[in-house]
Amino acid sequence: MLCLTEILFCQAQIGFQVSPAKLYFNQKGATEQTLRLHVVNPMDTRLVLKASCADWRRDSTGTKEFFPAGALPTSCCSLIQVTPSVIELAPGEKRDILVTMVADPQRKSKGILNGMLMLTQTNEQEVARLKGASQFIIRAEIGVHLYLLPDESTQPDIAITNVDVLQRGKGYQVKVQVHNNGGTLLESHLRLEYLNLKTMQELKTEAVPVNTMPKDLFNVTADIPSTLAAGKYLIVAVLDSGPGQALKVAELEAELK
Repeated sequence: MLCLTEILFCQAQIGFQVSPAKLYFNQKGATEQTLRLHVVNPMDTRLVLKASCADWRRDSTGTKEFFPAGALPTSCCSLIQVTPSVIELAPGEKRDILVTMVADPQRKSKGILNGMLMLTQTNEQEVARLKGASQFIIRAEIGVHLYLLPDESTQPDIAITNVDVLQRGKGYQVKVQVHNNGGTLLESHLRLEYLNLKTMQELKTEAVPVNTMPKDLFNVTADIPSTLAAGKYLIVAVLDSGPGQALKVAELEAELK
């Protein structure tokens, strides 16, 4: 999920909550499928939201790029209906909205379609006035991932295609290139391990999520911990795509000074 404001930060007392963060529809079977989104207004003022849809893809660094609905060939926005499209929540109110995907038989062989359902606050000026805000007007926006899965399940295939070490100022970064060669969505986790080849001391970092669409190719970067002593290291990248998928492992020797 993403949270955007006009001043580039979110405050807990100004905003709203939506769950789940991702909706998966399956083209097989019914021509229409409806799922529920749960929306919560934790504020002490009313909240008005407008629903819209946007296309998105990842650039070479893994960052999401957004486009108008229907701009990308993988867009599912034209198949989405949200009821209601304008949502008004009283202070503290919780409610469900319905998201319907209308399957298109002509698209069965075209793989996964995706989009981003945007829920955007439209009464930010009213909230700011009621809260006595004098400097900033905050507009909250949350995006929910939408996926339309094809009839036929396709073989997953993901790989680590390159590992590099880059110097950034006084520190270092590891750049791992990930390529989803298959025809299915994969939700993976990438873990980095550092082995000092002189002392044989090992450090394992926490895994980071790496979610890929079919044919995605991008780089995942991570700062090398500054606590590592200078020396020669074996850097191991481990990509885990869940049960039933073999771990993908790549290694690189690098001198850290």
